Amino acid sequence: SPTKGRKLQSTSRNCQTTPQGKMKSFYLLLALILRNEVVSAFVGTTPNAFNRGQVDVCLAEESGDISTSRREWMRDVSIAAFGLGSALSPPNIAQASGGATAGGAYLLSAKQRYNKRVTASVQAFLACSASIESGKLDSIKAFLASEDEGGWKDVTTAGYLLANAFRTNSTTAPDKLPSVKKWKAFVAEVEAIKKALKKKDVKGVQSSYETAVAALDEYLSAVELPSVIEMRG
Repeated sequence: SPTKGRKLQSTSRNCQTTPQGKMKSFYLLLALILRNEVVSAFVGTTPNAFNRGQVDVCLAEESGDISTSRREWMRDVSIAAFGLGSALSPPNIAQASGGATAGGAYLLSAKQRYNKRVTASVQAFLACSASIESGKLDSIKAFLASEDEGGWKDVTTAGYLLANAFRTNSTTAPDKLPSVKKWKAFVAEVEAIKKALKKKDVKGVQSSYETAVAALDEYLSAVELPSVIEMRG
């Protein structure tokens, strides 16, 4: 449609400033086409929720939320191509396999890419425990403000993408996945910490932090990472 065409043209112009940008532009446009055209054409007027969710994840990664190396980018493109083949396969074949990427290449890649980053951020978050208990809030403020690996901004993306990889079939929408639900429960508690910080409510921060740690432990179990106790050790 004209509207979709304008969006694709705008995306192309924004990405073609460098040779690497031109390469990313091509594959990003391919992902956009997959999301808006190809899936609809082969799956029906209501595309498979998982296929849309997977493409949305790829678009989120390449929109600037995550810094990727050339090697990581090409690996993700390979996975996206695998997903494209799955989208074009007859529905009964995809369902018979339990989802083309469910528990397979996508999960493996997600673990390789995000486990280390999530672990670093979790350990940094847990390291704030002693200072929070003593009523000092500088450490948790620094963690929440950090944009580096091991900080809050990085794990907000990496943590979600890792959770989204844990699925048993290709039809479940991300928000219905148990791992994603547990991730969002943890995020909600961190948001409560932020609100308490704004109010300079030390007891509120302490209470929300304790609840957040419990929610974090549930998330770690869902994504097959060491528990809070092990992370602290």
